[in-house]
Amino acid sequence: MRRNVWWMLLIGAVPTAMFVVMSALIWFNVYAFTVSPLSALKIAIGVVPSAVVLGSGLWVLVFKGDSPLHGVPVREEEQPELWALVRRLAEAAGTAPPDDIRLTADANAAVVEDTRLLGLIALRRHMFVGAPLVAEMAAPHLAAVIAHELAHYGNRDTRFAGTAYRSRSAFAHTLTAMNRDDYLQRGLHFLLRHYGRLVLHASANLSRRQERAADEAAARTVGSAPTVAAFGDLTSIAASWELFRRRHLVTGWQAGYLPADAFAGFRRLRDSLEGEPVEADEPDPYDTHPPMGERIASVRALDAPGTVRVPAGAALGLLRDPRPLLDAALLDGLGPEALAKRRADWPALVRIGALASATEHTGLVLANAARATGRPVALRTLLDALDADMLVEVGTDPAGPQRPTDGPRVRRERARILVHAGLTGAVLAALTDAGALHWSESWPSRGAVRLDERYDDSLPDLLDAAVSDRPDTTRLRALLDSADQPRERPRGRWHYR
Repeated sequence: MRRNVWWMLLIGAVPTAMFVVMSALIWFNVYAFTVSPLSALKIAIGVVPSAVVLGSGLWVLVFKGDSPLHGVPVREEEQPELWALVRRLAEAAGTAPPDDIRLTADANAAVVEDTRLLGLIALRRHMFVGAPLVAEMAAPHLAAVIAHELAHYGNRDTRFAGTAYRSRSAFAHTLTAMNRDDYLQRGLHFLLRHYGRLVLHASANLSRRQERAADEAAARTVGSAPTVAAFGDLTSIAASWELFRRRHLVTGWQAGYLPADAFAGFRRLRDSLEGEPVEADEPDPYDTHPPMGERIASVRALDAPGTVRVPAGAALGLLRDPRPLLDAALLDGLGPEALAKRRADWPALVRIGALASATEHTGLVLANAARATGRPVALRTLLDALDADMLVEVGTDPAGPQRPTDGPRVRRERARILVHAGLTGAVLAALTDAGALHWSESWPSRGAVRLDERYDDSLPDLLDAAVSDRPDTTRLRALLDSADQPRERPRGRWHYR
């Protein structure tokens, strides 16, 4: 009860200050009208905009738009093993289980409650479990994560979480909307910023105490060893998942493709990163979680054996036919566009993604070459145009940066960059179609390319020679012609990121 009172005070501290200041400004302006209407009109020029900014910030807090729930529902009749584990953990934590469980595309877990009256009335409980955690964690480690989240229910931490978030949003909205050129709003900004900083610092301290209590509850429920291991998994999975989403998952997105089995690729990425240190986040005084090292040390010191026995093995064993469910969670996280994407295995996705990136400017360059020479759109037409010293004509982009003051040298260098990129894409595509280039996985890079043994020349050198001031496409043509000959043993490979 005492903790809840603190939450109510901290949540209401900044909005109350905003409301008091707004009310004081309005009262002062109304009072000024009773004294001198003309002076009141002058005062209103400064007071009304400030009151409007404060009022709009309070509206952010008062208006509760129920956001649609994200994630894929995990129905109890379809996944009874996971639900049975959650119910056992909830019973051990002395709280009711969630009303629904959702699998998300995030590398974390969370619980929320639908509440009314600033958290005094709870309506429905939701638990969110990240698909990357299910795919990569051992069952006891995932149980520790779930037990930690359930402890927030037991301590009623979730009752005020939504209101606390909106309170911080209202504060941030107000500071951002203030006109710093207006002297009154500048002064209000200074006062609210420093006052709010003190309140947010106190709120963060309270949140960290709640996290420590949830850590302790997880350790006593599942055991200190699985909980410590779960902390290490969370840090590692979160870092590698971010890398995976940014570098690998959407590598074929622009070409209209997604991996056929994303989590198999994620597993191979994690295997390739095994042993690499995970960078720790810089300490943040407003962070709602204690530093991970401190949390691990506290849980390890408890040396709790745990009261709920969780079967050993992968967390995937808690789900029946997990792959479609994990894939659905991933698509949900990527948005509606993901549903229209085709699927490809990882070797094909490496090739598709690399060629899509490499050929970004190829169409424009080939079309320019055809227009300049009056010949069909083809790679050979482009090479003929380069031999004819039509670099500037081929490399002119009507949508690119064109300035009348640019001299011939500037235009030529700009054209050289564009033509080099377009030519590279055309050559890579041609050699790939001829079977002379072989694309493959090469974690943690995006992939690797192998060239046939017969290619003695360096492909980058041949491309540079074709777009030089004295263009020479002879060796590049010979390379393309040789691609039609019987293939030999691959000679090596290079990686791309």
